Amino acid sequence: MIPVATFDTLDEAITLANDCEYGLTSSIYTQNLNLAMKLISRLKFGETYVNRENFEAMQGYHAGWRKSGIGGADGKHGLAEYLQTQVVYLQFGDAL
Repeated sequence: MIPVATFDTLDEAITLANDCEYGLTSSIYTQNLNLAMKLISRLKFGETYVNRENFEAMQGYHAGWRKSGIGGADGKHGLAEYLQTQVVYLQFGDAL
């Protein structure tokens, strides 16, 4: 079984989707790319799939919002939490 909720407007659908304490994954099915981009910006979920089933890329950043997910501590992005970075700006040569 899957949960199904009805709505009258897209604003109501977004409100219903965001009205929970979890926010791991959301999905949008549409042929209108502009509409998809607007909805993505309003959904409060760590991952949003557009026109596809939930299959994540292992090299991607995975993080849920609110009480969901592992905070992006997997993959190459999780490794950055254990590194200390340093930035150097260097002018070399006759410019001095």
